[in-house]
Amino acid sequence: MSKEAFDEMSVLSAIYCEKGEFELLEESPERGIVYRIHTLTERDNEKTPLGLIFHISPNYPHTPPDISISSCHLSRKECHDLRQQLLDTARSLPPEPMIHGLMLWLQENFSDLIKTSSCHSAEEYTHLQKTVKVDVDSSGKRCKEKMMSVLCEIPQLEETRMLSTFEVKDVLSLDDLKSEFDLVGLTELYDQFVPSLI
Repeated sequence: MSKEAFDEMSVLSAIYCEKGEFELLEESPERGIVYRIHTLTERDNEKTPLGLIFHISPNYPHTPPDISISSCHLSRKECHDLRQQLLDTARSLPPEPMIHGLMLWLQENFSDLIKTSSCHSAEEYTHLQKTVKVDVDSSGKRCKEKMMSVLCEIPQLEETRMLSTFEVKDVLSLDDLKSEFDLVGLTELYDQFVPSLI
């Protein structure tokens, strides 16, 4: 292992010095160093906990670190996309100690990276609806949902309540439908799109 890698690890353990923030997982001359950093990143005034594991090979910093990311607040896809962005950034940097720089880059770009990942998720969802059998036709056979279209795509507003489950509700009147939109903070969305569909 290079002296640079050990010096950087020492600096990181001093920066992430709160209990549980920095943890050395493995140290071996043949395999290198593996450590975990727990941090909080801010997005829309909310703190998101992230666990990053860095595998520093014996050739580091000439070989970028391998990285894995986990968070109980993010989907598997969002963690995968963050990891890919971080690896791409690491590969673009000059061969010098880079972990602290990567952590700063992640803090600065976290909100934008998550928004980008969420947009891809929405496109992937629409694509699945039209390519995988998710519905049943009038004869009871499974079929694809080819009639689906996106009416509106906007960032979630702060006053909007997050929907955690899917529910089918029988709505008897337009007033009942409007009150369902009101309950989740989507009155403006109702006013803008629903009347034109009736």
